Amino acid sequence: MIKSFLQNRKIILRILKKLIILFKRLLIKLLSYMDKLIYNLPTKNKKNTDKLINNIIQNAVPKAINFDYENIKKSTLQYVRSLKIDDKIYNYKFAESQVKENLYSSVYALLIFDLYDEVKNLTEIEKKEWIDYLDSFQNKNDGLWYDENLRNEHYDDSDWWGARHLAIHMIAGYTALDIKPKYKIKYVEKYFDLVFTKSWLDSFDWDSFFPHSNDVDNKLMNIMVILQYNRDYYDDIQAKETLEFIYDYLNSKINGQTGMWGKCDIDNPYELSRTVQFAYHLLMPYFFDKKEIAHRDKIVELALKTQNKLGGFGVDLNSSACEDIDSVDLLIHLSKNNLEVDNALKKALAWILSNQMEGGGFVFKQNISIWYGHDILTAKSNEAQLFATWFRTLSILKITKFLNIKNNYNYTSVPGY
Repeated sequence: MIKSFLQNRKIILRILKKLIILFKRLLIKLLSYMDKLIYNLPTKNKKNTDKLINNIIQNAVPKAINFDYENIKKSTLQYVRSLKIDDKIYNYKFAESQVKENLYSSVYALLIFDLYDEVKNLTEIEKKEWIDYLDSFQNKNDGLWYDENLRNEHYDDSDWWGARHLAIHMIAGYTALDIKPKYKIKYVEKYFDLVFTKSWLDSFDWDSFFPHSNDVDNKLMNIMVILQYNRDYYDDIQAKETLEFIYDYLNSKINGQTGMWGKCDIDNPYELSRTVQFAYHLLMPYFFDKKEIAHRDKIVELALKTQNKLGGFGVDLNSSACEDIDSVDLLIHLSKNNLEVDNALKKALAWILSNQMEGGGFVFKQNISIWYGHDILTAKSNEAQLFATWFRTLSILKITKFLNIKNNYNYTSVPGY
């Protein structure tokens, strides 16, 4: 009787789970429909769109057609230097409206300098100051970096932001400085237990749609990037074996209809955009390891479908730095001699350049403020900040190199980049 009760309970729970998923899908479709209705009303949204279009036509398109690397380098680095808060080489704040230095902002500043090939100009003393600064935050036990200015309820246990997310930026910073961290990053070693790792991966429903609330894509990217780093920089055989296990597992879960992961209604702009972003996070390690990618053409086709009429990639016309680079990266890595992709990237370049503000820095998304995990990582509407400046500069680097537009960007090869 108890066994029968438990079996019935499991059946009921499965039915409820399916009903919840169905309800979410219907709600998303309703919200998407309402968004279209609201957009067609003569509201502030329409005024903002007119501003976006005028900015692209008057400023961004000319800058994209006559791309001037030296000029954008000068304005961007001038902005970055304006956020240094004292005479120490490494202390940076997030945005002009902020007052407190922090590790996230400082690492983004370092990475921007590296993209513009400025790190090579550091003296040995300056390099040591940077290295000592980065080392001072690393925890010996797990190898992660903890800045007390950033610690909050999200920092220790998030993957879109926080200690594990910061780690993949840190290894890029150390690589730019041509040195390894003080300690090996050990938090990934629990995944060496492949029984545990399979059980954890099996806990996700790979046949369903992955909403933004399910952050397994960021989590997996963070894990795989550090495994790659430990494999390549520490000759860690167990890291290599764990990576291969994860690759095999992910390959077995690919949706043959989309070439990506999870269920997706490709006619639903929200679901398609999220699925492309999800794929970007999981495919970044594949790209670094030069793994064979199944269904390349299908992924390219769907990534192209995420481009909106202003050139960005996202449901909203004022697409974000994340949405833009996610589709851009897939198009660059998965296409070759594709005129449609080339034209899409030319439009994207103009759009991305339209996100550069007057002071030289970039915004994550126009016309909105941003809260990036902590109160000292906030910026006002249309206020540039270091995260977006780094991410959009990286997009510009990738596009201009792919399209053979004259530039002198420096690309540091490191997992996660």
